[in-house]
Amino acid sequence: MPAFEIPGIIRIHHVGIVVRDVEAAAAIYRRALGLDAVALEEFRGLARVAFLRAGETLLELIQPLTGDTPWAIALRDRGEGAHHFALEVADLREAIRALATSGTGCLDPHPSRAPGNTLSVFLDPSATGGALIELVQQIQV
Repeated sequence: MPAFEIPGIIRIHHVGIVVRDVEAAAAIYRRALGLDAVALEEFRGLARVAFLRAGETLLELIQPLTGDTPWAIALRDRGEGAHHFALEVADLREAIRALATSGTGCLDPHPSRAPGNTLSVFLDPSATGGALIELVQQIQV
């Protein structure tokens, strides 16, 4: 039994993958794995995002549209590939409080609207062994 567990974890919601061209990448995933895009959206003029369903988990393909986003920096520094993974929680604010109590902080503790009709925060990678982990809560629109 772990000493601490984030309350209300539902599942791995998605794996974020930075790409140069979201439509070309979605076509590759369709051809290679049979995964179809279930949603395509522009996020605040910062990125084009496609979601592909892989069982109960989504793949989030992220094409940066400006050069100053964390996605653009990752693409420039490391090339296309995995950027982060997201855990879906039942109550994001409760999870943030529990994490703060355990000493695990967020890059910004104030949830913000994210692609795919979610609220999200990113955990501080210094507390997670360098992994970039996002917590998301589905919202109704």
